[in-house]
Amino acid sequence: MPNVTSVSEGPTPGTPNWLISMFIMLAILVANTVLVVGLLQVLTWPECLFLIAAGVALSSGILYSVVKMGRLADEQ
Repeated sequence: MPNVTSVSEGPTPGTPNWLISMFIMLAILVANTVLVVGLLQVLTWPECLFLIAAGVALSSGILYSVVKMGRLADEQ
């Protein structure tokens, strides 16, 4: 079996550029929203940072799952 190594340049084939920017915009939107809500609730900075990280991770995971399910549905 030959050893095949491929080097991809840029996003993987089939990944539109708008999808990458959508991930970035969603992360910024969630971070700003959580920061404002955290400051209105008079949370400390470590609590705000924790909520920001959790919100960005959760929302990015949900978006990734929805996009991946859409791709799997398109393959059938």
